[in-house]
Amino acid sequence: MRIGCHLSVAKGFQKTVMAAPELGATCFQYFTKNPRGFRGAKALDLNDAARGKALMEELDLVAIGHTPYLINLASPEDELFNLSVDALVQDLVIAQARNTYGVVVHCGKHKGQGVEFGIERMHQALALVLEKNTTEGVMVLIENTAGQGSEVGFTLEQLLAIVEPFSSDQIGFCFDTQHAYAAGILSPDDPREFPGFSNPEFMGRLRAIHFNDSKVPFNSRKDRHQLIGQGAMGLEMMGDILNDPRLEAIPFYLETPVNDEREYKAEIEVCHDLLK
Repeated sequence: MRIGCHLSVAKGFQKTVMAAPELGATCFQYFTKNPRGFRGAKALDLNDAARGKALMEELDLVAIGHTPYLINLASPEDELFNLSVDALVQDLVIAQARNTYGVVVHCGKHKGQGVEFGIERMHQALALVLEKNTTEGVMVLIENTAGQGSEVGFTLEQLLAIVEPFSSDQIGFCFDTQHAYAAGILSPDDPREFPGFSNPEFMGRLRAIHFNDSKVPFNSRKDRHQLIGQGAMGLEMMGDILNDPRLEAIPFYLETPVNDEREYKAEIEVCHDLLK
């Protein structure tokens, strides 16, 4: 079972690859570019990417990228919509150069236009991304949301509707435990009863899990991550998810609020302690 965490690539992708095993990580996530903006991104260092790619194979690591937060594939504003599409296309190129199997993008916000509009807008965006995409073997991974504001993608039905027009080898899912808990679809009574875990279409597309505890209560509709076992979800619930045999082949990525990446070593150890 692969358990890892989110790591910075500010000092180069190769150094990030080297850092992962020191933390006990067998997988890792990184931001493809500045998470708070579209512009000012560093040019992709192809030599660094190639060295990191070779080292990943040597160390038996896998990785996913994560797009900037400003991307909104459901935006009713044409300028932001088109910027978002182009940014995601660029992220797929970056991911392929680094031998990254997927790029995570949040479900979009409809900005008051309604959920149906938001889903249809995401259909348009994803179709454009796939049309412009020149890479092979890198999936777009749609991440479920906590349902804050006008976010779409906070129910299983919405998630399945978003990906329905597209091939399962191009568009997949990244499932965030905290988002699902806050959205009210991952039950504190028994998280294994989440209907997605028994849904063939959902499981056939599930490629990554963001493994996070929650600072906020069940069904609170807020995106607030907490350290494993120290939040509202707690160790028992987190352990139930980790030990679900249906998820054992899916890499788990921690996005817990550490002050220093070196603290992920202890977080990963907590996860291994929960494994039965």
